[in-house]
Amino acid sequence: MNETSALDDIERQEDSGEPSRLRVALGFFILPMLLVFGAIGVFLLFGLIAHEDKSVDEYLAEVTGGGINEPWQGAFGLANKLAQDESLYRDPGIARRIAAALGHPSAQAPRVRIFLLLALGSVGHESSIPVVVEYLDDPNADVRLNAIVAISKIGVPAAIATAPQVAERLNDDDETVRGYSAYVLGTLENGEVIKPLEVALNDPVGQVRWNAAVALARLGTDTGRAELHRMIDRDYLMAIDELNLQQQQDAMIAAIQAFAMIGVDSALGELTDVRDNDPDLRVREAARAALNSMHRPSLP
Repeated sequence: MNETSALDDIERQEDSGEPSRLRVALGFFILPMLLVFGAIGVFLLFGLIAHEDKSVDEYLAEVTGGGINEPWQGAFGLANKLAQDESLYRDPGIARRIAAALGHPSAQAPRVRIFLLLALGSVGHESSIPVVVEYLDDPNADVRLNAIVAISKIGVPAAIATAPQVAERLNDDDETVRGYSAYVLGTLENGEVIKPLEVALNDPVGQVRWNAAVALARLGTDTGRAELHRMIDRDYLMAIDELNLQQQQDAMIAAIQAFAMIGVDSALGELTDVRDNDPDLRVREAARAALNSMHRPSLP
């Protein structure tokens, strides 16, 4: 698939009201690995592979209409370059120039904003935080989602102060934005978001509730324990048609690790049963590690 046909496919999905491939892929993201989900992974999901190697300034010139390629192609190439070139990490000058490009008329196209936000996330400079936060209220759901991705990539301590704004996205119309917001809030080490996360435990979408429960555990509270209990119930998960086997396992491991953080005694029996009887080795080992961390014997 070439770059043009891939973007055409995404546009057809957006025009028809179908979710883009990126948002489908991010529909379930309770694994901690997604905190370090790089921009290159997004591009691979899109089926877009960059073959050119230009300088940051050359890509930015394309973004602002000064090259032979379309602005989105320049933004894509820039984000791809920054995701791979660690020598540019935390460069304040590059972060400043990308922020300026976001204010250019070419950035009216959502694709351009998405890739520039991912570029800012890859640079990871704290000066980008106020710029990225502005896009949490973008009219395009994919842009809002990628603003949250950028915040998660910049990470703490710079991003801690954004937690209240990210928490507002727990009320977003888009369930993917709500779910990823819940996950990221668990990484920002800000107790101010505990109450909004507790409200999110009542979200009609299961993955939002689960991410909220895991986030609450990471913030040191067990108020999401009811959802965590459901997440380690293999029979319950198997009854959910939307979850494949890998997602079931991921949910169980995330909940098991959450129980290890909060040390809920009510889960000991269930964790022991999972350790001894679950069909998946990864899940059994996670339960064994959790029981050990809770200062319980790992053997009957």
